[in-house]
Amino acid sequence: MTKTFTENDLVRFLYDELSKNEKLALEQALLTDTDLQTQLDKLRAVMSDLNNVQFSPSKRSVNKILDFSKGYHKQSV
Repeated sequence: MTKTFTENDLVRFLYDELSKNEKLALEQALLTDTDLQTQLDKLRAVMSDLNNVQFSPSKRSVNKILDFSKGYHKQSV
């Protein structure tokens, strides 16, 4: 019986979240399935790109948060 692997299975593989049996089955499939290999390579590239992304809020967003927070007053307990 041939196991069909999903993109979710490949992501779990990349993050080392598969059971030993699942990992072994996926590694076996990768030896012969070029489409699966290609899909895994694309996901690796996306994962690498995500690791290089740097997020920073816009000045407008920061100012809105600061303005909103000015509406709260510190209360002593």
